Amino acid sequence: MIRYRFLLWWLLPLLIALAAGLWFRQSHLNWLGHSVSDVSAWHSQWQDWIDDRTDLTHPAMIHWMPPGCLCRFMAAGHASNLSKTGLTLGYHPVQLGSTFIDTRLADALNGAPPASPGPLIALTGADGQLRYLGAYSSGLTCAQSNSLVDDWLPLTRPGSVVNLDATTCVCVN
Repeated sequence: MIRYRFLLWWLLPLLIALAAGLWFRQSHLNWLGHSVSDVSAWHSQWQDWIDDRTDLTHPAMIHWMPPGCLCRFMAAGHASNLSKTGLTLGYHPVQLGSTFIDTRLADALNGAPPASPGPLIALTGADGQLRYLGAYSSGLTCAQSNSLVDDWLPLTRPGSVVNLDATTCVCVN
């Protein structure tokens, strides 16, 4: 009898942790673009929003984390590393929504961007034009090893991309 009780007390927390993990994966692992019906219009809305901001210094690295988003625990390390690298490359990192990065690495910026899934990152060039807009990485953990944005950090890279084609940690709205 004591053996079964011990087994039950050992299994119960394990089952609770497993259920919580499955719930988080089911509710937060999603395609980033699922809530953006017109990518071209959404890109234009972001560019207009950036153009209207007088408090942004370009080139800018804009971290968007919707308030209360549980993904901040997964994305904070990668976002911090990107900010450190961005600072050395000449970017001015800022964060919108929840403050989830050390403010020495990314200043808090008031306001909210156009309706967007999150977390995501936007990079602008020195001219203020969007260079990258999309997911930090693929996968649930938003890890540096699965980074989608690192290739776009060098300011010498030509072109721009909107990258919503990623299955990643996405905030539930």
